[in-house]
Amino acid sequence: MDLDSQPDQDELPDYESSIAPDYYGGEFEIPLVTYHLRSIHDKLQILVPFGPTPTAKYQILSRPAFRLFSKKPDIEIQKTGPGEHNTDDIASIRFSDDGPLPWRPRAQFCCMGPQQNTATYFMESRNHRDWTLSVGGTSFVWRLERGPISLEFGEKDSSIVIARFTYSEYGTLAANGAEVGELTIYPDALSMDRDGVEKIICGLLIPLTYFKRIKRHFRNDTALQTGSLTRTRVPSQRSTFANHPTL
Repeated sequence: MDLDSQPDQDELPDYESSIAPDYYGGEFEIPLVTYHLRSIHDKLQILVPFGPTPTAKYQILSRPAFRLFSKKPDIEIQKTGPGEHNTDDIASIRFSDDGPLPWRPRAQFCCMGPQQNTATYFMESRNHRDWTLSVGGTSFVWRLERGPISLEFGEKDSSIVIARFTYSEYGTLAANGAEVGELTIYPDALSMDRDGVEKIICGLLIPLTYFKRIKRHFRNDTALQTGSLTRTRVPSQRSTFANHPTL
């Protein structure tokens, strides 16, 4: 018998790169990147990476909610690359009162791709609290959570947190460079490239802006304890808006 002709029983199966299992191991809880959202004034916020990270920073330019006959977007997002001074327009956000009944808050963001092609993504909130989003056929949701008060992003039917924005002690009334909150993004198929991170950022700005427009200025009473939070979301007995601390 020619032993060389026998299949290798110890040989591991091959995987297509697109379907290969992805194991994070001990890095599962390690953030991919952390940003601080700072409010300069009513019309300008900046999202800056924490520490000496070679990561882009973003400027967020907002316009008033009630603007008659204006075709300009509600929010424009500009990016400045590491070590650069010039800014590039990368996305725009619009809130909409259009859509089928029953009425619910709706918005869309338009992202500019690497070849200057654009893609539009739609979001809505059926309960005026959580905002859903579909990317590549997968449903995601930004959920308003408490303890500390935060917005958590993940797949709709998963308990794994992909990104979390935790409000600061000033919350959405922060001004003069004060911090609105901290955005932590974890490794995930969506977040592993720059386009995916920017979709997460755009999606976050929609509920943040919506709550501010309806005068729900969330904050956390004590210093942020984001280091004690994990990626596994524990379903909470979430209260109504009236029971959340506001300014």
